[in-house]
Amino acid sequence: MKPRVSPSFLCGLARRSTGQPRLSVPRCFPPRSCLRGANMLDRRINKLKENLMRQADEALVVRHLVDANPRGDDMLGEVCRAAVLLHPSASFEQALTLARTMAYIVYIDDYLEEEHPELDLADYRRVCQNFLLWPNRDLSQMPLVNATVSRKIEEQFREDEVPEEWTAMRRLVWEKSIWTMLQENHWLKHKERVTLDAYLANGMYSSSFPIVQVSILAFSYQDVSQELKNRIFGHICQASRVVRLANDLRTHERESAQGRFNSVDLISGGSAERTLDSARDAVRHLMEEEFEQLKKAIARERRTGITQQFLSHLIDSTQVLLDFYEVPGGRHSQGRPDRVLKAS
Repeated sequence: MKPRVSPSFLCGLARRSTGQPRLSVPRCFPPRSCLRGANMLDRRINKLKENLMRQADEALVVRHLVDANPRGDDMLGEVCRAAVLLHPSASFEQALTLARTMAYIVYIDDYLEEEHPELDLADYRRVCQNFLLWPNRDLSQMPLVNATVSRKIEEQFREDEVPEEWTAMRRLVWEKSIWTMLQENHWLKHKERVTLDAYLANGMYSSSFPIVQVSILAFSYQDVSQELKNRIFGHICQASRVVRLANDLRTHERESAQGRFNSVDLISGGSAERTLDSARDAVRHLMEEEFEQLKKAIARERRTGITQQFLSHLIDSTQVLLDFYEVPGGRHSQGRPDRVLKAS
């Protein structure tokens, strides 16, 4: 295997990590250097926002994140910040693609959750054709803005000469994302009893996290064996469970007001003696356990070559999201006041 020629998440070509991971929270001395770094970060985020706002052919998707949105006051800014922090050494065009990807997922999620909750698994093929390029032989049947955003995402992978070896995995996570959204609609529509295990198995694909992580892999590496791809994907799924639980803690009140449920409700409903507070504590404890399992599983990994850096990055990215959600990530977590990622 070998690194991609395009920038990796660890500056330039993937190389041996030295010192503190890029996505951890370093002690900053002198303070002026931290301020300079923060200003550079803000400039890059603002540049991404301005670029997306100028895309008239994407206006419907972009405005969805700018106009009043129950997820947050500046969703566009938050997905741009997430794109920069989750892949800090991406080229500007790659960061733009990651931000566009997260914006599109929020748009799809809200379309299925709020505008068309009647759509469920029986509509899977039609929904995929509505949002994804590859199920369509005739793109004239696809809404123009959906086709435009999807095409721009795919074009960046072609411009970066991302090899075909990543196509199957990239398409899989998009299809899984839509399937899991429809599965949640199906549960609600048919008032089915759902176990916590079934919910988490479904929920690991229902955020933007696995799609973004697979995109970072594709931008960064080539000639990765299928066996190693499968192992890395398993770790991405484990990290996604952690992110799902963290997101559940943050969004429980909003989802409950909409008549939806998440892991907090499933745990609180499992025992008459459970209060919401104790259910939240249980979810937090489960999240910490899942995160520790991820760290231990990655520590046991061998024969990963240069992709070992991606696995370290995966742990850092997971912690970054816990910090964003203002959820403690275990006894070793480092708190951050930023509330910068509500797109999931």
